[in-house]
Amino acid sequence: MSKRTIEIEDTLQGCVDSAIEQIKEALIEYLDANPQTDETPDWGDLDYSGTLHEIIDGSVPIYTAEIRDIFYLHGDEIEEAFDNAGLGPKEDANWPSGWKAAAIYCYIEQEAAGWFHDNAEEVFDEWKQRKDEQNSDSAHTAKLLDAAESDEERDAILREHSK
Repeated sequence: MSKRTIEIEDTLQGCVDSAIEQIKEALIEYLDANPQTDETPDWGDLDYSGTLHEIIDGSVPIYTAEIRDIFYLHGDEIEEAFDNAGLGPKEDANWPSGWKAAAIYCYIEQEAAGWFHDNAEEVFDEWKQRKDEQNSDSAHTAKLLDAAESDEERDAILREHSK
């Protein structure tokens, strides 16, 4: 009997990390689009238009071999996420890409939602601090412009503060 050694590329964490990074960007874009926001938005605020579901869906592998490899390495955790989502039986006929791809979606969503729960407030606080600093800088620039006595002085202030 001969032995064979195979290598399997473990891509699951990369899928999760990619989704989380994109969700963080979506959170910042949401905050920038809603500057009056005074508290951390919740998952539903960001997903109102389906943005988070699109991000997660785009993070699920589409190739059968990659899906199979992920299940070989992480099958128990993936199946648990699918079961916890309560999506019904594990039958490929119920899912366009098969139940295993749907289960990976559930796992990525679970991990991303966990990250959001643990980190969204910190991202919000950093955004708010940057916004407050920008507002403070803008107020300072406005005061300098009001105090300027000539157009040349105003131009110099604008050049300095636009850097």
